[in-house]
Amino acid sequence: MNTPSDILPDIHIPASMTKSANQLENCVRQHPGGTILLAAGLGIAAILIARLLTPPPPPRSRALHLLEDIQQQLASLAHDSAQAVGKGVDSLGELHLDRSLGKISRRFKKLFQ
Repeated sequence: MNTPSDILPDIHIPASMTKSANQLENCVRQHPGGTILLAAGLGIAAILIARLLTPPPPPRSRALHLLEDIQQQLASLAHDSAQAVGKGVDSLGELHLDRSLGKISRRFKKLFQ
């Protein structure tokens, strides 16, 4: 940290400010964890205050964001569904249903002949 000898000699600093700065520096050195928590708390408080002071987006903007999210979810769902149907069709092709159904239809025809 800065010591009184690090300060330029042409700058006049009142003794009360130098004493307060030294006290603050000593407190920070003695309680580094508390200092970090205090700085984090002040940062969070500043963010919350900034959020409270910013105006909310207009309803139309919120609705557009909501509709975009819905559209993305539906597109993802449709894509996943198309893949599942494709896999199902592929697995049906592997079963060779035409042969099995041909055998069943011939047996069915024999029943009524």
